[in-house]
Amino acid sequence: MFDDLFNNLKGFIDSKLQEVSIELGKHFTVPEPAEPFVLICRFTPADSTVTRGGIATVGESWQIEAYDDNTQRLITSTDPLRDVILFEVAAPDVQECVLACRFYAKALNTEKLIKVSLGLPRLEQWGTMTRLWSTAVSPTIDFKPYEARAHFKKEADAAKVQISVQFESSGILQIRDIELLQAPVKSQL
Repeated sequence: MFDDLFNNLKGFIDSKLQEVSIELGKHFTVPEPAEPFVLICRFTPADSTVTRGGIATVGESWQIEAYDDNTQRLITSTDPLRDVILFEVAAPDVQECVLACRFYAKALNTEKLIKVSLGLPRLEQWGTMTRLWSTAVSPTIDFKPYEARAHFKKEADAAKVQISVQFESSGILQIRDIELLQAPVKSQL
């Protein structure tokens, strides 16, 4: 009798965990675009970056540097060594869309991957919170194409889209041909 009760309870808990997992997946996955992406903005070295220090233009690319100055950081900290905001643009004037940031990049002299992210900053009760969708740039000597996608939903306090870089260790990121694109969301049946 207790075995049946235990098995029923276990089955119920397993099914609820699956439901929660599916619901969480909906919030963190980016839906497929319904149509090809349309260019919103193209950035060139003539455009000013939001963050100024440690960024130089090298030919047609930006070179972004992060060096660990051996200051004490909390071992349990999830904050990156350096967070660089490259560009901020006005949020799209649509209710919902898929955003894509396409670029070419290479990571040099780094121990860990360097993340390039699309972010949607929102003003919260405790300050500004930014939801990030990232793609990792692995160490290489040649430029390679990358893409980061985000699911944009218009909210009263989401007025900007940010393109940023997060360093987890010392290193250099060279990035070029940055484009921000958008496409309508494919309807879910």
